[in-house]
Amino acid sequence: MKTLEKVALFWDVDHATLDEEQHADFIIRRVLARGDIDDVRWAFSRYGNERVAAAARTARDFDARTAHFWKTHFESAYAS
Repeated sequence: MKTLEKVALFWDVDHATLDEEQHADFIIRRVLARGDIDDVRWAFSRYGNERVAAAARTARDFDARTAHFWKTHFESAYAS
């Protein structure tokens, strides 16, 4: 099943109005918070590392565990 069609991820959204570009930050944050590995891979391939990282950095709706996970991920990914 395509990520954007998953009712479990976007149960509170009218799928007919969900636009991949216009709602990119919302989609990325939702996938990072609640998606499975295939959804996360889709987000990175669809939007790229920089855009996913930017959406994660500005997320205010992550729980503490999710926020820490993605903060650690992006810090280690960009460490030199």
